[in-house]
Amino acid sequence: MKDLLPILKTFRKNKVSPLLLILQIALTFTILVNAIFMMVTKENELIQPTGLSESQLFSFSTNLEGSDEEKHAALDTDLADIQALASVESASTITSLPLTNWGRSLAVGLTPEDEDRVTHAGYYGSDETVVDTLGLRVVAGRSLQHNDVVHKYFDGHTASASVLISQDLAYKIRPNDWSSVVGETIYVQSVPQKVVGIVETMKSPWRFWYAYDMAVISSVKEHYEQSIIVVRAVESQREQAMSEVHQLLFKKPARQVDNFKSFEQIKAENLQADYAVSQTLKVVIAALACVTILGIFGQARYTVLKRKKQIGTRRALGATQGDILRYFMIENAVVSLLGVLLGTIVAIIANIYLVNYFGLTSVPSDYLISGAIVMVIAGQLAVYYPATTASKVPPAIATRAA
Repeated sequence: MKDLLPILKTFRKNKVSPLLLILQIALTFTILVNAIFMMVTKENELIQPTGLSESQLFSFSTNLEGSDEEKHAALDTDLADIQALASVESASTITSLPLTNWGRSLAVGLTPEDEDRVTHAGYYGSDETVVDTLGLRVVAGRSLQHNDVVHKYFDGHTASASVLISQDLAYKIRPNDWSSVVGETIYVQSVPQKVVGIVETMKSPWRFWYAYDMAVISSVKEHYEQSIIVVRAVESQREQAMSEVHQLLFKKPARQVDNFKSFEQIKAENLQADYAVSQTLKVVIAALACVTILGIFGQARYTVLKRKKQIGTRRALGATQGDILRYFMIENAVVSLLGVLLGTIVAIIANIYLVNYFGLTSVPSDYLISGAIVMVIAGQLAVYYPATTASKVPPAIATRAA
């Protein structure tokens, strides 16, 4: 590395230009690494599975009138009529759905006491058909059964019943042996519930919530003035099923139907803001990368023009085109590495701050390493053309032009 010492001497004589480029690279590196990590995190959130048969599901709310018994009878009639359709596989009543941003979040503990609370979870009241309707996968224990179902009119209190819980909640309760939760009694809002099964994946209604992966499905069939029904259509027949269900309901007197949507519509509405953030981050990342490369290119070209006499002298003393090209490539590599080193330190400090004060996930070291490699390669690509141009300047012309 015989060129390294002359390069360092040049930096000592002319500190401003290299220092500005180092700072630009450091700042860009810090922003790019964090922006890319945020983008990847958002992209992973957008494709995170809900555990449901999303492409087959749709839901709606409908009004029920009369006494509690009449509401109960009307709901059962609706479910039976819907399930009788050839385009429908299953239908269930449920108090909410994932990604709707509406529902109940209840405390979960091993005793009724607040100090034994384990976490919070999204709560769903449904019936014995819910596993088949939603397309959930039971990984331990059993599904809900007809004898488990309790009927009640919603009064703001949780009823004691049999429940299914998500695997993430089971792991939270028993980290060393999550499947052993089956058969235990847990307390949901201080009310005892017997865990009869564990489903692989079930999310709470709020994706932004810390307990998004925690869910309890209770065998409590609740009856409201407005009840939510979720329908699973036969594969590839959802549009037909939606049309038939819609027509069926409007044949009933004084019937109102609201929020008639496929689950994919619900999901798209919920993810719309995050999708916009993800696309914005992509634009920011691309713009920053272009600005950095153009900055390095401009700095390298300015350096070449400024050193024409020096280049010509070196060529006259026997330096080859390869020597000149190598000199500028190594010079840029040194600047890039110093910028990346400074940027890494700043990125780590900034990340510690974000983790401690905002609860964000720390950026993995892989991102720092990959970002450093990309920045150095980008610098080499940006400086290659000006360095190649400099190496081809004849000694006589370079000396005369200077």
